[in-house]
Amino acid sequence: MNDPEDRSPSNPVPAWRIAAAVIVLTALGLMGAVLAPVYWHNLELEKFLHQVQPASDEVLRQTIIDKGRSLGLDIVPDNLQIRRSPGASRPDVHYVVRVNLPLYTVDLHFSTTMSGGL
Repeated sequence: MNDPEDRSPSNPVPAWRIAAAVIVLTALGLMGAVLAPVYWHNLELEKFLHQVQPASDEVLRQTIIDKGRSLGLDIVPDNLQIRRSPGASRPDVHYVVRVNLPLYTVDLHFSTTMSGGL
C-alpha cells in the first residue's frame, strides 16, 4: 500500500518566486485600475458622438476636444482625425488619448463612426 511517509516531499516554491508573482500581479492590477476609467470615459464619448450633428469638421473637432476634456480624457489635438469617405454620410473619427503613468506615458488609440453625420 501507499504509505504517506514513503512519498518524497514535493519541492516547495521558492519565496522569491512567490514575491515576484505578487509584484507582477499587483502591477497588472494597478495598470488595469488606471486604464479602466479611460476606456469607460471613451465609451461615454462614443455615445455622445453618436448623438451629435456638427456643421463642419472644425466644429466637430472642437466638440470632441471639449467633451473629451470634460470627461477627463487628454485627447491630443494633433492626433485627432476626421475622415469622410466619398458617398458616406457618417464621418470616421480617430483620436489618441494620452495617459501619463508614473514611469511611462501611454497613447491609447480610439476610433468610432459617428451615427449622426452631417
